Amino acid sequence: MFDASATIRDFLNGAAAKQPAPGGGSVTALVGALAASMGEMVLNYSIGKKDLAAHVPELTAALAEFTRARAMLLELMAEDQMAYAAMTALRKLPPDSPERKDKFDATLLACIRVPEAMAAAAVAILERCDGLVDKVNIYLLSDLAVCAELAMATVRCGVYNVRINLADVTDPADKTSFRATMDTMRSRATMLVQRLMPRIWRRSETPGQPH
Repeated sequence: MFDASATIRDFLNGAAAKQPAPGGGSVTALVGALAASMGEMVLNYSIGKKDLAAHVPELTAALAEFTRARAMLLELMAEDQMAYAAMTALRKLPPDSPERKDKFDATLLACIRVPEAMAAAAVAILERCDGLVDKVNIYLLSDLAVCAELAMATVRCGVYNVRINLADVTDPADKTSFRATMDTMRSRATMLVQRLMPRIWRRSETPGQPH
């Protein structure tokens, strides 16, 4: 199991190896956690600056939200590996096995809900970024851009990891619902990042902005 206690080297070696985990889901969660950490850094460099004092309540709330998101995404990294391991074990059983029949639907749902939660957390990060552009330390705007871009990548990868599991969903209505939810998240995230990035660069290139 690769979790927050793993070293960067061990995680990368594990991801590169010919083994199922950590795979795309775990990497997606890590990218989301990195996005949150970049947001936290931006805020830590902004809280306490005199020219940003008026924004302290919002900045403090955003910092707490990013910190929670980082912790949740690291938990989802472990949950993704557990869900994948459980599904792999079930697939090795005969199709008519009572255990496979009893547990397959719940395990499949976990394989869908975990990456869906990663994407939702990343959308929330983007929502926060969108409201922070004009309220953070101008010298940290490139880091805010990194936060936003990594969050966008997390949404896209979360969508991929959900959709790959939809082939096993037997109820057409459920499959349509899952697909619609992920399409909505992706559209929302795309709109946010497209609105956010030009504002970041416009502010960073405007002379006389508070530092």
